[in-house]
Amino acid sequence: MIILILFILLVIVIGIGFVFASKLPGGITIDLASAGSYELGVVPTILFLIAIGGAVALVWWLLASFVTLPKRFSRSRKASKVRDANRALADGLLAAEAGDALLAKKLSKKAAQHADDDRLKLLLEARAAEVADDWSSAERAWAQLTRLPGGQLAGLRGAASAASARGDTLSAQSRAREALELKSAAEWPFNSLFDSQVADANWQAALSTLSVGEKRGYITDDSLRRRRSVLLTARALAMQNAERKDAQRLLAEAIRSAPGFPPAAWHGARHLMIDGKFKAAQGVLELGWKARPHPALAQLSGRLDPQANAETVTKRLEGLIAANPDHRESRILKAELAMSRKDWLSAVKALALLVEENPTSRLCLLLEKALNRYGDPSEADRWGRMAITASREPEWSDIDPKGAAFDYAPRDWARLVYTFGDTGQLVHPRYESSARELAAGRTIALPGPGTNQVKVEGAKATVTTRPLDYAPEDK
Repeated sequence: MIILILFILLVIVIGIGFVFASKLPGGITIDLASAGSYELGVVPTILFLIAIGGAVALVWWLLASFVTLPKRFSRSRKASKVRDANRALADGLLAAEAGDALLAKKLSKKAAQHADDDRLKLLLEARAAEVADDWSSAERAWAQLTRLPGGQLAGLRGAASAASARGDTLSAQSRAREALELKSAAEWPFNSLFDSQVADANWQAALSTLSVGEKRGYITDDSLRRRRSVLLTARALAMQNAERKDAQRLLAEAIRSAPGFPPAAWHGARHLMIDGKFKAAQGVLELGWKARPHPALAQLSGRLDPQANAETVTKRLEGLIAANPDHRESRILKAELAMSRKDWLSAVKALALLVEENPTSRLCLLLEKALNRYGDPSEADRWGRMAITASREPEWSDIDPKGAAFDYAPRDWARLVYTFGDTGQLVHPRYESSARELAAGRTIALPGPGTNQVKVEGAKATVTTRPLDYAPEDK
């Protein structure tokens, strides 16, 4: 609207100018010799000059266009090729992401003929090869991309993925390690190298990579400490018997890193137990129990010293309870100690509260045993029947039938690196695979077979009142 108004004003001004010029005296005379002379007024003179200027400009434009025509034609062809190359690259990448291997390969060849940027050509070539599952060709294309400016990190990532896809773990790790040495904020080199080393059960290399991730801030806080604890424990257990001292050092470091990782405490205490350092082993178990109680720790505490008497074993187990008195495992252990003292009523009451919270088969069988000793066989039979359908306890499944615990395969340790390391959850391979475990009704608070075994068989008492929560307190 503003432009229209300005145009109208311009026309008006020009019109006024011509009217004013037409009233001015004078003009120009054109002498054509034999043809005579002509006299023009001011306005015709102005129009004549404008016409001549326009003609000169038109001729000049035609001459300039003719001179620059080849250059403009070449530029037009180049722009057309760039458009075709860009279209081929875009369509090719979209075809690769869509999974159309044939179309992606076809467009890759077309882009290679027209595109000027070799990085984009190699990127499309690599993606097309990946879609076609031609990992060797993909790795070659990614490797070529690493040699071009700006394409090193992307090329290394693609080459590592391609090498891993074709089963060449060493090459994949080498590419990831090379990328990790570059100055970059990208986290994939650390994650790729660390994951590959963990999958290969190369615990020492994974620990070194974890230290690099810590320095660069890729992993921090609890996840860092828990991952390190799992790796140190797995590394210690992979050592030979001749390296026991180094293994003990690693286990001690694992406990310091994450006291709440029961396998580290159990294996650390077991190493000390084998060396006859019972007091130190008990201290490790109490430290682990305080952070995260686990029945395997109590089971090991009860059999640290085969020569220990019942009083010593009881004190050790009470030491565990004192470390974390309100925890469920401490309450179970307290009930088992009551059973070892033949205080059946206290044991039944304690177990009754626990089964109300979570009636597992382990608790049901313990309650059945306590009720039988208390003298209520009918109630004991009822809890025995409930034990058949009650759920198992994952923690209890960590203890195998022979009493050992946390005997994980390398793949289980690798899984723990992430499940415990990143979330704090303790996986239980024996529980998930329904493997045989320690008898659920076994009382871990009692010492194993031996001369100092506490006898729990006693005469049945006459039941005069109902036990548990429905038994009134003695006045």
